[in-house]
Amino acid sequence: MKYFAMIDGHQYGPMDLEDMVKEGVRPDTYVWCKGMPDWALASDVPDICRYFRQRLSGTLPSQKYAGFADPTHIKSNDEEEHERLLNQLPPMARGIVRKSGIKLTKENFPDPQQQHFPKALPILLYVVCLIVVLIGFLLLP
Repeated sequence: MKYFAMIDGHQYGPMDLEDMVKEGVRPDTYVWCKGMPDWALASDVPDICRYFRQRLSGTLPSQKYAGFADPTHIKSNDEEEHERLLNQLPPMARGIVRKSGIKLTKENFPDPQQQHFPKALPILLYVVCLIVVLIGFLLLP
């Protein structure tokens, strides 16, 4: 079966399931094929799900080794911090940051406890508004 996919706002296709892997189709990618009433998420199309499950079954560790930690997959503190910061971003921005390769640090995020404007700013705004109102009254005949 030949599918079409919407990736980064562009339509790709027709393509078979192998081509979908090469094009970067993910579970949240919209796909369509002949016989479907409308575009749907790849995760909602049974044939695509089945294909990706079969493809992954050869790469996943077997059950007997699932309880043991693989030292090559242990995340460092920097990677854990990056993932924690990445989760603070809106979902759409996460993919962009992952693709860009940018490593997030605490400096990229403002401290929510800090005020981002001077404490005198509300007083200054009040005084400016008061002066504008007084000038308006003085200029009225």
